[in-house]
Amino acid sequence: MNGHSAVELSIDGLVNIRDLGGLVTRNGRVVLHGRVFRSDNPRSLTAVGHGQFHERVAPRTVVDLRMSLEVEREGYDLGPDVRVVNCPMTPQSGITQEQIDAGMCDNLIDDYMRQIDVNGAFVADALRIIADTANQPVVLHCTAGKDRTGIVTAMLLDILGVSHRLIAADYHVTTKNMATTIERIRSAPVFQENGLANAPEWIFASDTETMAAFLERMTAQYGGAEPWALAQGITPEQIASLRSSLLA
Repeated sequence: MNGHSAVELSIDGLVNIRDLGGLVTRNGRVVLHGRVFRSDNPRSLTAVGHGQFHERVAPRTVVDLRMSLEVEREGYDLGPDVRVVNCPMTPQSGITQEQIDAGMCDNLIDDYMRQIDVNGAFVADALRIIADTANQPVVLHCTAGKDRTGIVTAMLLDILGVSHRLIAADYHVTTKNMATTIERIRSAPVFQENGLANAPEWIFASDTETMAAFLERMTAQYGGAEPWALAQGITPEQIASLRSSLLA
């Protein structure tokens, strides 16, 4: 909570949840607490964790970035007061050599770049949801809260004006939280069936350099997250709403 990092929350059953509040932009504005959270899959919440989640996060909207198969097999119920919206982002990395030989990505940077192209509409949908203040507080999550969540979070924070260094540092926080998530993935039937349970180690990494390289390439190609978002049909008013509702 030093003004340069998101705040990690202690919620029973979640291992990778944090409040983006407290991150500082390049021009000295601060992301407000209690507006946007990034998380791993809420399916693992315990009974105690459910209470903590509603008390400490109190989300109006949860944006689930997983594919429909994951939602069906690894779903959850957060109660009637929480609206869950699925913005399905299909991973672009190959988890077997056959998939890589067939043209899927063999590194996370290429995966993330392809994500904002192939799944760009869903990334934009997630940003639109956040921009509507009636939906806040918003929780973003996928399975681990690393890749798909990391991409949407990075594009959001870049629009808000947070430096690439701080965005990459926040992404890297996931590294120390991954052990439990990897265990869950390796033991889940759905991921044993689709091969993720036996994926190579680089699939589960969250190195600072990966996010920094993605942001650099994204900026070189599109001019930054704001021009990218506008090209996806997000309006200048929605960009303005993101800044006015999320920054102090």
